[in-house]
Amino acid sequence: MYSIKVFKEGGYRYLPSVFQYSAGIAAEPGFQLVRARFGAILPIQEAFTRIEQHLKKIGRPLTAFAHCELRSPKQFDDQGFIAFNRKYVDTLGQWGIYQAESPGLSFMNPVARTNVCPEYFGPTEVGMYAFTYTIPTSLDSPRNFVLSGGGDARSGPEPYRERIVAYGDTSSTGLKIKMEFVANEMTQRLKSLGFTWNDVTTAQAYSVHNIGGLLEEVFVKQGYSLCGINWHFSRPPVAGLDFEMDLRGSVNQIFI
Repeated sequence: MYSIKVFKEGGYRYLPSVFQYSAGIAAEPGFQLVRARFGAILPIQEAFTRIEQHLKKIGRPLTAFAHCELRSPKQFDDQGFIAFNRKYVDTLGQWGIYQAESPGLSFMNPVARTNVCPEYFGPTEVGMYAFTYTIPTSLDSPRNFVLSGGGDARSGPEPYRERIVAYGDTSSTGLKIKMEFVANEMTQRLKSLGFTWNDVTTAQAYSVHNIGGLLEEVFVKQGYSLCGINWHFSRPPVAGLDFEMDLRGSVNQIFI
């Protein structure tokens, strides 16, 4: 189970994870989550500018930024992924969201994230597809949450190759092991935030392998996909990863 922290300035709670993102978020009482999707994938810095403009327009602070969906042109190696993430969190630091690690002080990053690589018609540089933020509400929205993309790798400081489940095995057996691992991780995140699979209203899977029949076996028969599963023909962000998933619950959506 994950621990839970509250980001009061944003109006949401989160599951602490790695420096580049949290494992998931949920709206605090008095707030609800809104997902805004761009008309097209925007280069990341342009997207951040648009987010600033949008939040200012609706009277919300930059700290209301809670989640984003990135699209990359190809998978990163370990060092490339670290380098990108260091640059990515610079903006969050400027917005008063990300707190870098310093002597006697651990890092803080409440923002959840999914970053995947479309196999076809993807961007030529890392871009943003959508983002999520909080707004005040007089309604109680206990099922308002987003889980970050979770792939087939255990957590830890080791290189990805050493942490990836069934590394290099894309047979049906290997893919099933990977998918069961991710399903268990999603279950733990849901429980940690106080939810179950019954609260999921959008489930998204990312893989370029033939996972169709396995989705039934791993998710449908277990009652993990009452809302259905959207399968995106995309790769997880780091070379060697083969399956990723993220979940949402009762998040309103707009297009900008």
